[in-house]
Amino acid sequence: MSKKITSSDVAKYLGVSRSAVSRAFTEGASIHPEKRTLILEAAKALGYQPNFFARNLSTPTQKAKSNLIVILISDFSNPFQSFLFEELSTALQQAGKQPMLLNVKEEQDLDEAILRLSGYQVDGVIAVMGSLPAESLNRCLTLSMPLVTLGRADTAGKIPSVQTDNKMAGKLAAEHLLGQGCERVGYLAGRSDGQASIERWLGFSECIYSELGIFPQVIEAGRYGYSAGFESAFKNLEALRELEGVFCASDALALGVVDACQKFAGIEIPAKLRVVGCDNVPQAAWQGYQLTTVAQPVKEIAAKALDALLKQGGGGAFEQSIIRVQPTLKVRRT
Repeated sequence: MSKKITSSDVAKYLGVSRSAVSRAFTEGASIHPEKRTLILEAAKALGYQPNFFARNLSTPTQKAKSNLIVILISDFSNPFQSFLFEELSTALQQAGKQPMLLNVKEEQDLDEAILRLSGYQVDGVIAVMGSLPAESLNRCLTLSMPLVTLGRADTAGKIPSVQTDNKMAGKLAAEHLLGQGCERVGYLAGRSDGQASIERWLGFSECIYSELGIFPQVIEAGRYGYSAGFESAFKNLEALRELEGVFCASDALALGVVDACQKFAGIEIPAKLRVVGCDNVPQAAWQGYQLTTVAQPVKEIAAKALDALLKQGGGGAFEQSIIRVQPTLKVRRT
C-alpha cells in the first residue's frame, strides 16, 4: 500500500508552509487566489486528501463549524426521496457544505438516528419527514442544532419548514381531469397521516366537489412507493374500471397504477382511464410512461431549505415558519 500523502508533503513539494496548504482548503481563509490554485493543483497531482472532519475537531476556535449538514431521510422506495436527496446534496456542495446521509429505514430507528447525531460535529440538519409518522417531528425538535423540515411542518412555528403548496397540487390535478371531461374520478392516497397526502386530497376533493357536487372515490395505498400503487390498483381493478380519472398522491403510486391497469386488466391509459401523479420524478418522463403529473419545484425547495438553515447557523432569524413553494402541472401522455 502506498504512503498516505499529508499536508506536509504538499508543503514540501511546493516550498510553502503547512498553514498555507491548510488555508487553501479552508473556505474564506486569507490566501492569494493564484497561490490557492497552485496548492490545489499540486494536492490533486500528489493525491492529497484533506481530512476536514478531523481538522475541524482539532480547531476549537472554529466552534463546531464542520460544514457537515445531515440530510435525514426515509423510504427510498419512493423515487421522489432520491430525487430530492440529489438536489439537496448538490445545493449543499455548491454552498461549500458537505452533505451526510442519515437513512432511517424503520420508524423505530429515528431515536437511534437522533442519538447518533450527537456523536458528530454537525452544523445543521435537513429532515425529510414526509415518509415518517407524524410523531417523529416532535422527536426531531429535540435536536439542539439548526433544523429545517421538509414534508411536515412545525405547527408551533419554532423551526422553519419548506413545503410545496399541496392543496394547490390537488387543485391543479382536479382542474386537469375536469378539463379532460372526467366526471367519475378517484384519489389514491399515500400515508394516512401524511401531511402531503392529506393536503393534496383536500385540494383535489374541494375542486371536484365545487364543480360536480360529489366527492372523489378514495383508495388507500398507505405508502408512497411503486409497489403500494401496483398492489392497491390490482386489488381495486373493478373500482378503477368505473372511473374516468384518478389522481395519485405520488408519481411512484401512479406508475404502479399504470402498470397494473395496462398489464393485468386491459385498462388502456389514457383511453379508458386518465392518471395524474404528483412530484415529477425523472421516471415520470420515461417513454414507457410519459406520466402527466403535478411537479414539485425541487430545486427551489433545496435552495430555500439551505437558505433557512444558513440563517439559523449564522444567528439570524427566519422570516416565516412555513415557506410555501408553488407546484406546476406537467401534461404528458397519461
